Amino acid sequence: MGKIIRIAGPLVEASGMRGSRMYEVVRVGDEGLIGEIIKLEGDVASIQVYEETTGLMPGEPVEGTGNPLSVELGPGVLKSIYDGIQRPLELIKTEAGDYITRGISVPAIDKKKKWKFVPKVKEGDKVSRGDVIGEIKETEVVTHRVMVPVGVGGVVQNIDEGSFRVEDTVCVVKENGNEHGIASMQVWPVRKARPFKEKLPPDIPLMTGQRIFDMFFPLAKGGTAAIPGPFGAGKCVVGGTPVLLGDGSITTMKDVYEENKLAGERVRGNGEEFTYLKEGIGILSHDNGVVVPKHATAVYKGKTNQVYRIKTRTGKVAEITPVHKLFVVGEDLNVRETEAQNLEVGDYLLSPRSIEFEGKGQVISPLGIFGEERVCDPDVLNELPGMIEILAKKHGTKKALAKHLGVSYDVLIGYHLGKNKPTVNFVKALYEEFGRTPDVHRIKGERQSKEIIIPTAFTKDFAEFLGLVLGDGSLKPASVVFYNNDAKMLDRFEELAQSLFELDAQRDICNTVRCSIIGSTILVKLLRYLGVPAKQKSRTCIMPSIILKSRTDVIAKFMGAYFLCDGHVAHNGRELEIGTASRDMSIQQSYALLRLGILHKLNERIVNEKPQYRLFISGKEEVGRFYEKCNLDHPKFEMIAKYLSADKRGFTSIDAVPIGTGYLEKLYRAAGTPYARLKNAGLEMHNYIKNAECMSREMFERFARVVGDPSLIRFATNDMQHNFCDKITEIEVIDEELDVYDITVPETQNFVGGFGPMFLHNTVSQHQLAKWCDAQVIIYVGCGERGNEMTEVLEEFPHLIDPHTGLPLMERTAMIANTSNMPVAAREASVYTGVTLAEYYRDMGYDTAMMADSTSRWAEAMREISSRLEEMPGEEGYPAYLASRVAEFYERAGRVKIFGKYNGKDDRVASASFIGAVSPPGGDFSEPVTQNTLRVTRVFWALDARLAHRRHFPSINWMTSYSLYGRLQEWFDNEIRGDWVPEGKRWSKLRTEAMKLLQKESELEEIVQLVGPDALDAKDRLTLEAARFVREAFLQQNAFADVDSY
Repeated sequence: MGKIIRIAGPLVEASGMRGSRMYEVVRVGDEGLIGEIIKLEGDVASIQVYEETTGLMPGEPVEGTGNPLSVELGPGVLKSIYDGIQRPLELIKTEAGDYITRGISVPAIDKKKKWKFVPKVKEGDKVSRGDVIGEIKETEVVTHRVMVPVGVGGVVQNIDEGSFRVEDTVCVVKENGNEHGIASMQVWPVRKARPFKEKLPPDIPLMTGQRIFDMFFPLAKGGTAAIPGPFGAGKCVVGGTPVLLGDGSITTMKDVYEENKLAGERVRGNGEEFTYLKEGIGILSHDNGVVVPKHATAVYKGKTNQVYRIKTRTGKVAEITPVHKLFVVGEDLNVRETEAQNLEVGDYLLSPRSIEFEGKGQVISPLGIFGEERVCDPDVLNELPGMIEILAKKHGTKKALAKHLGVSYDVLIGYHLGKNKPTVNFVKALYEEFGRTPDVHRIKGERQSKEIIIPTAFTKDFAEFLGLVLGDGSLKPASVVFYNNDAKMLDRFEELAQSLFELDAQRDICNTVRCSIIGSTILVKLLRYLGVPAKQKSRTCIMPSIILKSRTDVIAKFMGAYFLCDGHVAHNGRELEIGTASRDMSIQQSYALLRLGILHKLNERIVNEKPQYRLFISGKEEVGRFYEKCNLDHPKFEMIAKYLSADKRGFTSIDAVPIGTGYLEKLYRAAGTPYARLKNAGLEMHNYIKNAECMSREMFERFARVVGDPSLIRFATNDMQHNFCDKITEIEVIDEELDVYDITVPETQNFVGGFGPMFLHNTVSQHQLAKWCDAQVIIYVGCGERGNEMTEVLEEFPHLIDPHTGLPLMERTAMIANTSNMPVAAREASVYTGVTLAEYYRDMGYDTAMMADSTSRWAEAMREISSRLEEMPGEEGYPAYLASRVAEFYERAGRVKIFGKYNGKDDRVASASFIGAVSPPGGDFSEPVTQNTLRVTRVFWALDARLAHRRHFPSINWMTSYSLYGRLQEWFDNEIRGDWVPEGKRWSKLRTEAMKLLQKESELEEIVQLVGPDALDAKDRLTLEAARFVREAFLQQNAFADVDSY
């Protein structure tokens, strides 16, 4: 036994350790922390400790176990989730709670569980190492083959069928007079490779179900692959982006994701996560020129390190990733989907002019709002005594009934005799006993408070009342106050209070402003429930959801009332302004105006160092729509009516059609230059062709009808009736790491959202290697992953369905979870534990695949331990032996002839394939971990952020990826037939031709960027089209559609 003399993070030095061995497991300190000796000098041992060393003190004991770091191998490994040193996390949680207790020791395999053992040999048979002596049904998918351990052999003396624990002897063999008992569990040191007969050439592919892997860069069974690349390339929109839902309500993309992430099959990995929804989310989408209801079928969350902030002339803003697509109207009026990174100031975006969504009538249920308030409805009060009598007979006595209903006997009697009004909660409970719902409309508070009527329907008058309260009102603890010096406004507020709630108001002067006060705690609670803020209303108010979901005529009355409070009529009615200090209110009002079909502009300015938000409605047509829909009896609207009645032409510059002068002249000449007819229609073509004036929508429609072009007429009467062209005025690139969100909308692939309504595109992807590859056993190692990433994997991996069996993927999977906040030394142990488990199932005769994510974190752990040992550093501080350690790891992969017989067969072949994810900082493939990995792995699948930005998934770069398993070509030539390879063709030749096309495309793209596609000859343009077909029709895959995998 030694003693601690030095502690440096995960490294502990102990003296008095003479006689210990390298890689021996020791117990460190009074708590017995698990460690491993990694260096011996004299009697001083350097120990890497696999648990947190905080609190250790010099002088505490160190005790050797005499054994190397080993794993337990037997039935029960599959479906388990371990930490880096094979401690089952579920068992640790049961015994010690949510946090791993230092020094805790739990068995890796359940020693008490009994397994059904079925012999495969009989007494008198001669067996040797690796022979399968029996089978155990470990999972529904994998049969555990109990093997003779290495170093054991002889003649079977005893073997029986039955149920045994993993440590029980299931077979006894005798050799040279010595008997050996064989159990179904073995113990094996993780740093020692398990033996095999012979390593075979890698000439059979591991099919992955991903065409770019299998077609271009195949991995052999028993092969090694590296996946370096900038994981988590950003997608879509920032989390705060508003999105319009199918019921009319407005929420943020982040909230859409958070509320639906558990509502279906959830998949996570590489910093991305998505949920394929069981039931779609109602949204609104652009389809064939109009806005229509659709359903989103998946929600997505990822990361990006760059965002484009696009602002338009109408003040709308989209904060999106570089590859996010927006609808751009070209000078030829064709609408093209264009990535944000390719947009320019001056481009025109197609934006919704109106949303033809009527909404539904909304109801208000007092039972869901109030609890301890008192019910005053005469019908309920008259019926209540009889109901109490009936239930009292049922329960025996009124006292028993009172106890059942959760009230005191005195309270029940008071309700029964009518002395006291019952609470809402009591009435609900009473009526539930009869399977009924009470019809409650009248409510009062405690003591002498006045009862009020609660409207059950949300009407236009109620919407108008809310508009006044949110505009110039405020909530006090026991009253609602409306401030306005306009007597007509005060009269209307009091009139609505009386007609809606039967409440009277009192006039007063509040801080020099005339006001009307309604004293009612019930009304205050009702308004707070509907969304009126109790504090800082001016900056935190929103349009209540009940309004957004309502019919358009209800929304119109709210907007009219709010305009009377915070609106302004400018330029004698030509322009209307609606102001607020709340950004959310302004944006939601923008969506509301869209529901009413009113074009407008958004504006933000700073007043007294605080932002103020304004909506502007200008032009006779738009002002007229606002007046028609939102008109209330007030002088402001009389001023608007006066403007509208004047015989003056109105024009709004934001409602223009961006047709190019060259294209316009071409159409004009193609129609035979009908100058006179156009002049009679009010168009002076010289102004538009020579002076480059922009046509208004009205003039463009006249032009289209005179010219008679069907496509122009359709654009004018369909597209421009439902949409308008919004000019980009600002583009700002923001370099910042952010979470981004997306939804999948089948067919249309877009939704209405943004800071001001816009059409936003969408897409989602997933990595399917573990799910679709044809390995029979999967070992997943999370090596140093961030805690939230590992948690996502642990939560969702068990729910993935194995396409080969239809059962959960965990039926053939074991997982090792080592997070970044765990001691770094455990990262190395987790990698070797995963390798040993893969080899063990390989020795049974299974093809196994181990996936380590990420080996870069293991290398970082080696760098830290090396620095603690004060070793000479190599490149970028990594130890000089980094290359040899990485090589040792990957060399344990292979397709091999394994020892032992099974069902009489002695020439058995199995494989262990290793796939390591490498995370080079900044995507720098020249850093040491990536380079040393590439030296020993034979397949390189290079993730490319640019492809992810272009929505190409799997985002594997075909120009930089490679596979060195050339012998696989022969297998593909002989085995791939049917739809994949036409008659008379060979797979290898088709692959070569496709690669040449893609390489040629890469060369031509450089020319296109310089001189444009028109400079290419016809052959080269055909090459570009053929290569695009290969990329988009073959290499891209839809992760959501099982028919797009195999």
